[in-house]
Amino acid sequence: MTWLELLLWFKIVFTALTCSAPLLLLPVEAVTRLYKVGIEAAPLCRLYGVAITALLIGYGAGIGPAAHGIFPTGVVVMGIFSNAGATATLVMTGVWARTRALTAVFGTIAIALVAALCSQGPFLMRAF
Repeated sequence: MTWLELLLWFKIVFTALTCSAPLLLLPVEAVTRLYKVGIEAAPLCRLYGVAITALLIGYGAGIGPAAHGIFPTGVVVMGIFSNAGATATLVMTGVWARTRALTAVFGTIAIALVAALCSQGPFLMRAF
C-alpha cells in the first residue's frame, strides 16, 4: 500500500468518525449542542454531513487508481482545496482555538496532498 493510499484511507476514516457520522447520526439536540447552533440550523448541519460524505466518496474513488500506480490528480486537487479550505476557515473564524487538533489534522492532510501533487514533477504541466 502506498503512502497516498494510506493518506486517503486516513482522511476517509478520520473525517467519517469526527464529522460525517456525528452530523448525520446524532439526534438533532446533540448536533445543535455539539456545534453550538440553534435548532433552526439542524437541517443545514445535516446537509453539511451529506456534503462531507460525498467528498469522502470522492476520496475513495482515488484509492483504486493509486493502488494500480495511477496518480489520482483530480482527487488530490479536490483534497487540497477541501482540507486547506477547512483549515483556513477554522483559522480565519477563530474556531481553531477550540479545535486545535482538528485544525492541525486538516492542515497536515492539505500539506501532504500538496507534497503528493508536487512529487509528480513534470506530469503536472501535462495534467492542467
